[in-house]
Amino acid sequence: MDVLSVLVMVAANVLAPCQLPGIAEAAQCAVVDVPENPAKPDGRRLGISVGVLPAHGQALPDPILILMGGPGEEAIGAAADFAKLLAPLRRDRDLLFIDQRGTGKSHRLGCDIYAGQSAQAIFRDVFPQATIEKCAIELSRGADLTQYSYAHFARDLEHIRRLLGYAPMNLFAGSYGTRAAQVFIKTHPDSVRTVFMWSIVPIDVAIPLPMSKAAQSAMDKVLAACETQPECRTAFPNVRDELVQVMQRLDAGKVVVSIPGQVEQVTLNRGRIAERLRSMMYRADGADAIPYAIHRAYLGDYRSITNDLLENARSISSALSFGLFFSIGCNEDIPFIVESEIAAATAGTYIGDYRVRQQQAACAKWPKASLPAGYRDPVHSSVPALFVSGDTDPASPLWFTEHASKGFTNRAEVVLNARGHTEWRDCVADIYRRFVSAGSVTNLVTSTCKSEPRRPFKT
Repeated sequence: MDVLSVLVMVAANVLAPCQLPGIAEAAQCAVVDVPENPAKPDGRRLGISVGVLPAHGQALPDPILILMGGPGEEAIGAAADFAKLLAPLRRDRDLLFIDQRGTGKSHRLGCDIYAGQSAQAIFRDVFPQATIEKCAIELSRGADLTQYSYAHFARDLEHIRRLLGYAPMNLFAGSYGTRAAQVFIKTHPDSVRTVFMWSIVPIDVAIPLPMSKAAQSAMDKVLAACETQPECRTAFPNVRDELVQVMQRLDAGKVVVSIPGQVEQVTLNRGRIAERLRSMMYRADGADAIPYAIHRAYLGDYRSITNDLLENARSISSALSFGLFFSIGCNEDIPFIVESEIAAATAGTYIGDYRVRQQQAACAKWPKASLPAGYRDPVHSSVPALFVSGDTDPASPLWFTEHASKGFTNRAEVVLNARGHTEWRDCVADIYRRFVSAGSVTNLVTSTCKSEPRRPFKT
């Protein structure tokens, strides 16, 4: 009996027909039982949700495993997006979606961090400390929050890979999902055929410490691009000075705004507004509106920014599992931020140390976990790796790729101009298709992703 026949027989004993969100065609699903704490196999158990979108033809034994970011994003709920993105590869490969423990339908650690918060509080704190502390207490009644790590997720992935009878997998990782990929490669190197690193977050870099300078660099590039476009330059000839003045007014506590449906006015916080401008640059269409948003704020009109903040506060907790977000960040990043380095890492930036201090405060009372020895050591691997980055990414600057890719001896890199965080182009789809089909970077041509003209700015 050949390998493919064995794969089909093994999977048939585990998977059952199902429908994945937003996908009309039939899929296969399973709930795989694992211990919450591998050191206590007789303790609490977790059901890890698995979804498989089968290949259109006879499937090869190496699926494409989607590793989501956040941390805290679910995989199965995003299946429709990746089915479209990776459609050319579905001719002979399954797409494998596994909700990371603590997300989606895998014992989701959900909490609404903005629940009951006033508009004033929402415009002050990106991470409200009181509700996050309450969240930790409530979640701890039904979960050991120290067990929701990438190390345990890697263990879950390998168990599921073996259970389904798959051969070494093609990891498709974006943002914080690249952390999961790095851990999996370190712990199960023989279970990886290829890895796609999309806006990588190096395992040995403490987030969010580099974000301030990354955001400043992205902002400088966006405003420089505005100056090269006649329409943008004419509409916003002093946008750099306007940004400085807006931040100074916010620093002085002089910006007071009205909120629809609310009698009392609220005072805007510099850090909160600066962080919102940073997040706008994750996508090209958001970056295109940056000069306009700065100019409107300079004129005293903050409505586009404040409306975005309120909408985000209403929706973010349903899109992201904050329990997992903090279980990862508070144990795998924040403890490794050196206090003496914060000033230098944030000086001269429009965000300053706001994001770092907010996340440190949020983590102050989150349950503490210890990491395995060598956990944060950089990855050294011969696994074929393809790195894709955006040159105006406010979260994963280009030096992240330069830093992390050194450990991969078989690698190729693509830099997308005028693109932010985990952004896509058709040329990337073509390169990735050829990369996975060959299982190698040898003779992989990446120059097909040529520089494109900058999109017009909103004026």
